[in-house]
Amino acid sequence: MNIKIKKTSLWILVMLVFTSIIGACAPKAPVEPTLDANVIFTQAAETVAAQLTSTALSQPTATNTMQPTATRTATIPAPSATPLVGSTNSIPVGTSAVGTTPNPNKMIFVSDVTIPDGQVIPPGSKFVKTWKIRNTGTTTWTANYRVRNWAGERFGAPASFLLGQEVKPNTDVDISIEFTAPLLSGEYLSHWILSDETEANFGNTFYVKFVVGVPASPTATIEPTAEPTATP
Repeated sequence: MNIKIKKTSLWILVMLVFTSIIGACAPKAPVEPTLDANVIFTQAAETVAAQLTSTALSQPTATNTMQPTATRTATIPAPSATPLVGSTNSIPVGTSAVGTTPNPNKMIFVSDVTIPDGQVIPPGSKFVKTWKIRNTGTTTWTANYRVRNWAGERFGAPASFLLGQEVKPNTDVDISIEFTAPLLSGEYLSHWILSDETEANFGNTFYVKFVVGVPASPTATIEPTAEPTATP
């Protein structure tokens, strides 16, 4: 009986030893590391920052576009229709518009034949003003060209009348108009101009400038009387 109990105890001891040996040889289960909350937050922040940087780099860069600056256009005033009195008896007239063919008719004022500027004319009297004009263009003026009032009063003259003669280039012509002086004293001015058969004005204006009043009488000069010489 004792021998049987000893055998059983020995067998149990062998099994325990064998179990211990097998347990020692078996691989140990990995130990899970303890996660730090601060480390997790830092890694998450770095990941988000990296994603934002990648997104920004993938977007196209905005280019500053310079807006065109408005340019102020200078406005050129139209020529005045009111003549200006100059030192000569002609005023230039602009008759050609931009983009049109220039008028081939040209002229210049040569001289006053009668009634110089400032001539005193008695009130209500008639007088004839004559200008010498030269054709400086390339066309021949026909008898159907006209002399027309351009500015100022006409003083009894017609508004326009036919030139009445042919004038070739580089030729002078005398143009005469009869006027009637006003009754009121003062200085008066009347401008005239030439026009072609289509009634297109050309060249310079020519004018009459006179004064209505009583011409001054020449001053009588009294010669001194010689004293008689006494005869001895």
